[in-house]
Amino acid sequence: MELFLASLLLLALFVLSFFLIFHFKTDSPKFPPGNTGWPIIGETLELVSENRTPDKFIDERRTKHSPEIFKTSLAGETMAVLCSPAGNKFLFSNENKLVVSWWPRSLEKITMSSSGSSAEKAKRNGGFFAEFLKPDALKRYVPIIDSMVMQHLETEWNTANSQVKAYPLSKKFTFAVGCKLFMSIDDSKHVARLSEPYARVAAGLLSVPVNFPGTTFSNGIKAANFIRDELTPIIEERRRKLYDEKELAAPNLMSHVLLSTDENGMSMTKHDIADTVLGVLLASHETVAIAMSFVLYYLADHPDVYAKVLKGNSLTSIASFHRLFA
Repeated sequence: MELFLASLLLLALFVLSFFLIFHFKTDSPKFPPGNTGWPIIGETLELVSENRTPDKFIDERRTKHSPEIFKTSLAGETMAVLCSPAGNKFLFSNENKLVVSWWPRSLEKITMSSSGSSAEKAKRNGGFFAEFLKPDALKRYVPIIDSMVMQHLETEWNTANSQVKAYPLSKKFTFAVGCKLFMSIDDSKHVARLSEPYARVAAGLLSVPVNFPGTTFSNGIKAANFIRDELTPIIEERRRKLYDEKELAAPNLMSHVLLSTDENGMSMTKHDIADTVLGVLLASHETVAIAMSFVLYYLADHPDVYAKVLKGNSLTSIASFHRLFA
């Protein structure tokens, strides 16, 4: 009995010490104003709750703490959220100087399968991303994307249904574009095979980071591993064509990465390439789909602006959107 009471007392002291350390650490004057919520999970539950959007989460804290910057804790990490143009300018003008790209450790479990920190990989990847996205390269993608837009409008939006859900269809389109430009995958069945596990990966990124079987986070890790397994034979086949058949053109991101080397002349491993392609797909998919959805929303909400856009642009793809608002 005495041993049990002693153990209980030690446990209580440990919990109390944890809360005191957590409190004094996060309330240091060096931190911006804000609240870090519960230990470990922080304010993650508030962010992902069904009745609160990310915008609402941020606006509430800007009103309560500061319109410029506030602290919070998400996915197991204490962080500062910068909300002003000055904050954005500071971040983007000091990349790899005063600040470096970084992912929380919990998210690295999903997005990274190989060793090395996210900061190191972001610095290494920056060079070939700039090459892949330079203006001359982007010109080559325009006809491809335009053709895919036309096909998508005819097959998905030209429907007899009275209602068309723009956001889900925008996500479907941007995912197909990502598969084409990043991996040269244009087979609809293959794209569909990847889309379901990709959705679980995206959900895992915004979930409570508890790696327990059946949780959204655990399912996200399994789905990411499935996608890597799908990409491995594609990477190996593309490497063979690039080197054995001397096919030096780099029409997509995967081929471009395969041809790239670091400062020591070393090529990336297939695991790093799979992580890179998965990370770029995650970074580009939701952001572009959301932007497209808001464009449609505001055009529908402002018919005068829509009329000017339609009148000032003779592209067939723009004209095809006219049927959506007719």
